[in-house]
Amino acid sequence: MVTEVKIGSAESAHELVFSRAFAAPVDIVYRAWTDPDQLVHWWGPRGFSLTIRAMELKVGGVWDYVLHGPDGTDYPNRAVFEEIDPPKRLVFFNTGGHVSDRHLTCRMIVTFDGQDPHTLVTLRMLFASSASRDRAKARGAEEGGVESFARLSQWLARTGPSPQP
Repeated sequence: MVTEVKIGSAESAHELVFSRAFAAPVDIVYRAWTDPDQLVHWWGPRGFSLTIRAMELKVGGVWDYVLHGPDGTDYPNRAVFEEIDPPKRLVFFNTGGHVSDRHLTCRMIVTFDGQDPHTLVTLRMLFASSASRDRAKARGAEEGGVESFARLSQWLARTGPSPQP
């Protein structure tokens, strides 16, 4: 299964949209997105690692995390959850990216469409402007999203079909 990427859409000209079907039921895929113990295994581009400082999964809750690049560069991020509708939808406003360029500042809307035994995940990254989106693309957001979805697919294949307690 391949990640489909769209630049802009009918809803907004200044977004990146990633879609991919995963070979796992919706509850398992949703949990991989909301369980810090799972997120650390797949969130971020290939070669990156993740430190989660806090993750409060509730409306108004904060997800404070740092992506660590393979070259040693840290990319601090802070997200605030705006909508949580398990296991269908997550919406959060993310502020972050490189310390000198907060290129990943955008609203992220994640939908989970369960069609057992698969789940279609769509991530919309809605930026303030097309210029902001283009800056994020120039810093690798498109490749990072594709690689992150690939890592999620690998994680789900390793962890098997059973939901974790």
